[in-house]
Amino acid sequence: MQFIGLDIGTTGAKALLVDVVGNILNKCYVGYRLFSDGRNVEQSPNDWIGCGSKAIRDLLEGRDPSKIKALSLSTQGASTVAIDSQNNPIGNAVTWMDSRAISEANELVTLLGADYIYRNTGWQVSPSLDAAKILNMKRSKKYSNAKHFLSTIEYMNMFLTGNPVCDPTNASIRQLYNVTCDSYDRQILEAVGLCDEELPEILPTGAYVGGITSKASEMTGLCERTPVYNGAHDQYCASIGAGAINPGDLLLSAGTTWAVMGICEKLMFTKTYISPALHPVTGRYGAMASLVGTGVSMQWFKDKFTDNSFEEINEQVAISESNVDELFFYPYLSGAGYPFWNLEARGSFTGISLEHSKFDFARAIMEASAFNVCTALNDFTENGFTTKSLYMMGGASKSELWCNLIASASKLSVKISNENEACALGAAIIAAKGSGAYIDFNDAVNAMSTQTRIINPDMSLSKKMSAKYKRYTRMWSCIAQYYENS
Repeated sequence: MQFIGLDIGTTGAKALLVDVVGNILNKCYVGYRLFSDGRNVEQSPNDWIGCGSKAIRDLLEGRDPSKIKALSLSTQGASTVAIDSQNNPIGNAVTWMDSRAISEANELVTLLGADYIYRNTGWQVSPSLDAAKILNMKRSKKYSNAKHFLSTIEYMNMFLTGNPVCDPTNASIRQLYNVTCDSYDRQILEAVGLCDEELPEILPTGAYVGGITSKASEMTGLCERTPVYNGAHDQYCASIGAGAINPGDLLLSAGTTWAVMGICEKLMFTKTYISPALHPVTGRYGAMASLVGTGVSMQWFKDKFTDNSFEEINEQVAISESNVDELFFYPYLSGAGYPFWNLEARGSFTGISLEHSKFDFARAIMEASAFNVCTALNDFTENGFTTKSLYMMGGASKSELWCNLIASASKLSVKISNENEACALGAAIIAAKGSGAYIDFNDAVNAMSTQTRIINPDMSLSKKMSAKYKRYTRMWSCIAQYYENS
């Protein structure tokens, strides 16, 4: 038996082919574009279909498609496309990075209250999430003929099977769904002006969505009626792919955007606005927070100030430890989000001297990311979460040094998946469980999640990082006051 996990992400589609015990048989990636104009950040939903189909078609090249037992999706969250009565998209999808709906977000806060929205949906009011975005779209003549507003997973499920089905993890980030009662929130729908007919059915992750249609079969190369099982938001798929599914597991996704997700036994609402939601594993809940600026800072530094590759930077940073005792970096290039929520703040280097090289600055960026992970871990602990295991995935997990900094700063062993595409792997595991190959997600993950390598804390480095982190937090308290008073 073979299974496909298809990840429709922010920058491209990734398809992964695995067998029933998790062996990776093939993988393919096809990128697509973002269209950005100030606050407007859009994407073509036709690219989701076209590039996703090509990724599957390339994946199956020279293979027998009849061996594919099932498929499931991992998707970006809170990117929305309006469709007409013929199921054709009206313009581009408005992505999760779009912030044009600022006035609508403020309006929803005034009407319903910020606490009501957070406590019921699990997410702070934001112009980038669907409650505000759809309200903004409904006020535009462009969308006057819209019959449905679909997120990525719904649009792709519709293409693959004809059924525009959502799942609880994606429904939650749309900010239209009440996580405490597992249904759409009537007060929010009324405030946005939405009726049930404009939104999709919500089914559990792993539920049967439908079989591959003839059109989807022609475009992907899959056999008609190949079963599709309901997927999940990419971070929740990643937790399954990485094996972080037990209470106390915490997953660090360390790509361009860094995020942490704790696995809990109850919904976790906090003063710092950690986002809770139902986890695909029965009886589990996710608690997610984004470490804004943490990952993108290294990309920014590389693109703006060096001609070096990431590999070269990593190699040189490894020998620059002695020069950075007094050098600190604060990665708030677009404001300080969780857990500080000081959006006027900006990034800064402090403690600069004439001896510092560009690689010292790069090390300070790496250390800052480790310190931000510590700050998140401390906040989770203060809110009753005990981290038992720290898992890591994403681009930064390829750097032994970066992983060592995080392990040493946090004083936790870091478990790193051998498979970088944890989102697509998680979707494949969902497909396997949905098909009946495994009784539950625990059995599926134990059999199919890739083996990990473990980076243990370096006790000597841990002592240095601990002392520097204390100074790092004291300096931030001074910097934060400046922006609070500006």
